[in-house]
Amino acid sequence: MILLGIQDFFLGIVYLAIIYALAYGLKSQHKKNGIDSQYFISGLTAKLIGVTAFCLVYGLYYGGGDTADYFKGSLALANLLTEDFDAFCSIVFENELEKNLYAFTKETGNPAWHIWRDPNSFAVSRYSAIFCLLGAKSFLITSLLTASFSYIGIWKLYRLFTINFPGTKKGLAICILFMPSLIFWGSGIMKDSYVLGAACWFSYNFYHVFIIRKKILFNAFLLIINISIIMTLKPYVILSILPGALLWLNNAYLKQVSSGFVKILVMPLLGLIILGGGFLLYRNMGSLMGDYGNIDQAVEKAKIIQQDLLREEQYGVNNYNLGKIDGTAGGMTSIAPLAIFTALYRPLFFEIGSPMMVISAIENTMLLLLTLFLFLKTNPRKIFRIILYEPLLLYSIFFSLLLAFGVGMASTNFGALTRYKIPFMPYYFSAIYLIYSLNTKKEKRNI
Repeated sequence: MILLGIQDFFLGIVYLAIIYALAYGLKSQHKKNGIDSQYFISGLTAKLIGVTAFCLVYGLYYGGGDTADYFKGSLALANLLTEDFDAFCSIVFENELEKNLYAFTKETGNPAWHIWRDPNSFAVSRYSAIFCLLGAKSFLITSLLTASFSYIGIWKLYRLFTINFPGTKKGLAICILFMPSLIFWGSGIMKDSYVLGAACWFSYNFYHVFIIRKKILFNAFLLIINISIIMTLKPYVILSILPGALLWLNNAYLKQVSSGFVKILVMPLLGLIILGGGFLLYRNMGSLMGDYGNIDQAVEKAKIIQQDLLREEQYGVNNYNLGKIDGTAGGMTSIAPLAIFTALYRPLFFEIGSPMMVISAIENTMLLLLTLFLFLKTNPRKIFRIILYEPLLLYSIFFSLLLAFGVGMASTNFGALTRYKIPFMPYYFSAIYLIYSLNTKKEKRNI
């Protein structure tokens, strides 16, 4: 399959003009409504540059890869729309794959078998089929539209942080909108683009529904959509994001209580109510999460992923091994610190195994230095006090560490790790930056 042709670049100019026209229209609307959008266009531009680079690397350098197979599936579905409308709707909207396999013909083309047989993987093709239809069935245009859709969620996360910490817009823009690995790995026709956008948008919706309770119905609808996107692509992200969100909710309500005595009385009860609600929610969602429906199944899935990613003939030699996953509490606890450190800060410079890992190594080094500088300059008690006082920071840290443990333990391959970790990266980078910023402001006030 030829992914990129001359006609794609001419089409790209036309679609870019449309995308920017819509973007400037949204920015103008934001300005009328008093919403800050200083970095909206520049963030979108960075995203579109990132997805163009992604297409060039995979289309011209790698000659395909998973993104090509995902596009192949979306193209087959786009062609199926005119050949068999009922089958198209059954696959795209109802996820009924098995009974519709034979709907594909020579005229429609066939999805890649290894993508089709995995519902989580084929969900990328299902979602991208809409963009493929809107994008003249072009790989480049479909990728541009996918990146633009993902950017909505990323922009919403930036808005969420700037609403809560209005004096840190420039730093947050760097942490969320302009981070190179998010721009590159979170932009193409891949699971990572959809999960990154949905995980970011989830937080914004959750904040409006449960924390400030504004535009509840609209945001509740979007909250359900974003949870569905995450669950159909990477259900394990839900296992990390929901506990953090419940902790966020608990601390946000406690922050509104001024009396320390009342807090002591209310904290256990409120905690039990929220944790109980979370437990019931998880039990009801368990059947929808497949292999991640309970802890034992999730551990077994992690073992399978770990062994698969150790295959050098498929994933190269950029491997690391933290030890065998035995599923016991003691075994999991023993590898947790190294797994978390690996996901947060590796690969380091001396672990670079391919040109694609250079950007990730630079980011990891910067984050590691910033973290070390923070702990050297600030009393750890102050750090924890800031985290506990700011519910959004507590949520960001908890979500990041929980997901870092999971992906660090199971990935075993640095190439895969650079992609698996991107849902928590804007949260963790922002949290470390904000802790440092808030502590610096407190020190200046005390001078």
